[in-house]
Amino acid sequence: MAAGKVPRDRLGREAVPSIAWAGIELGGQPMVKGRFLAASIAACGALLLAACGTSSNNGSSGPIKVGITGPFTGAYADPGTAIRNAGELAIADINAAGGINGRKLQGFSEDDACDAQQGTQAASKLLTQGIIAIVGGYCSGASIPESDILRRSGDLPFITAASSNPKFTDQGYDNVFRMVSRDDAEAPADVSFMQQWLKASKIAILHDNTTYAKGVADSAKSSATGAGMTVTYFDAITPGEKDYTAALVRIGSTHPDVLFYTGYYPEFGLLAKEYVSLAPAYKLNGDSADADPSVLKVAGAAITNPGITINTLPTTEFIHNAKNDAFTASYKAKYGGAPGDYSSYEYDGMMALAQALKDNGGKTDAKSLNTALHAVNIADGITGTIHFDNKGDRPAPEFLAVQAKGNPPAFAPIAIRQNGNWVAST
Repeated sequence: MAAGKVPRDRLGREAVPSIAWAGIELGGQPMVKGRFLAASIAACGALLLAACGTSSNNGSSGPIKVGITGPFTGAYADPGTAIRNAGELAIADINAAGGINGRKLQGFSEDDACDAQQGTQAASKLLTQGIIAIVGGYCSGASIPESDILRRSGDLPFITAASSNPKFTDQGYDNVFRMVSRDDAEAPADVSFMQQWLKASKIAILHDNTTYAKGVADSAKSSATGAGMTVTYFDAITPGEKDYTAALVRIGSTHPDVLFYTGYYPEFGLLAKEYVSLAPAYKLNGDSADADPSVLKVAGAAITNPGITINTLPTTEFIHNAKNDAFTASYKAKYGGAPGDYSSYEYDGMMALAQALKDNGGKTDAKSLNTALHAVNIADGITGTIHFDNKGDRPAPEFLAVQAKGNPPAFAPIAIRQNGNWVAST
């Protein structure tokens, strides 16, 4: 992420709301100054409202308002909408069980479009609606600046369902919590899969310059060289283009054993189609952002090519327990389709917030609520045990490798990483 020198206060914290994020670029596209100014004004207005205590949510009656952010429009609308749906379903279940000391939760959602500037606007608008926390977020490039807005507005908690860039919890904030694994935990697992399972000694790494993808790519490059592998190619594509054949040909000229793509599923789906058409000597491997069910529609039958694999944390469709079965059934009944990859993490994130509120005696002030979140320990979440370390991270899960098979295509696990070694999935 590009970032200039940022003014800081006497405590060493960034001093000007939003301006620290002027350098963020998503997909290589710089922010527009006029739109950024509007975001800054909106953020300042939200901060003023928060500082003046205008939110009625800090009282002891009325609904407790919770925000949900994510990409509800644009290229990543499918996983973003699935996150929002899961958050709404969790709120309904919490309220049906009696709410928080008799008070209902009320959800408010704002589209961040996986964009840093729009993310600051979304967080700012939610603040004016009186939220006490945000549970959501998909792209790290939006969630990181959103977390900064919440920190500047009184340290309101932000529990992200899917944003995995390490910076989200490495900022030193007490109000950030992550439901999924970090990129610097996943990338070494990805590399070990390519080395152990795919028998690769030379890999090419392709990313898309987003905060998430570049972070995974950098970590994978470091892990690969540390493991004695050769990185033959390291470069980026521009998201949203219609043809990446030239990049695949260039990569082939460097003679890798595997091409590792660290970006999102729309581009991976197109890369898969073109990979099958070119039939290069190397294999194609993706990561968690490519295991979204929507990639099956983008790539079509090409995704079933045996040379294509994807590494992923245990996302919703690969979690097998009674709670996830019940959640999936409820989701399908309410929304008419299967939940997304990170829906279960959003649901569990909302449940973690509810548990913290209950443990906190229903108090919604940010300081005590953040303390309660750091103390949460839920043994039987859909996604496993839920507790956070001092930074706000959960322990890394055992990662999976999947392939798409059948007609119509569906993902099936082929391997799981256990104690650092990849073994066949049973």
